Amino acid sequence: MNTLFFTHQHRRSTKTLRLKYGLEGMKYIIQIYEGEMNGIREKEELPREFQYQFEQEMLKHIHHLKNEIRENGWTQRDSPEVAQTSFLRSENIDAELGFKYE
Repeated sequence: MNTLFFTHQHRRSTKTLRLKYGLEGMKYIIQIYEGEMNGIREKEELPREFQYQFEQEMLKHIHHLKNEIRENGWTQRDSPEVAQTSFLRSENIDAELGFKYE
């Protein structure tokens, strides 16, 4: 499956659009996920899905969707912008965890 990511700045939040397409089982499909990032949380709606019998039909629809999305001011991204939590590490591998009861 291939994936395309698009973003569009909208007031205080960023709208997201993810197009996932390719062969699944015996059919070619396009799944469109719409979402939003607003600094507090990220959410994504359930996908809209289109099914095709032939790959050429699917690719033609993907091309049409990409052009329409770009004309409406969306920006294509290489991958989604994901925030990753940083974990603390200790250099002391032989550290022991202990509790002191008084």
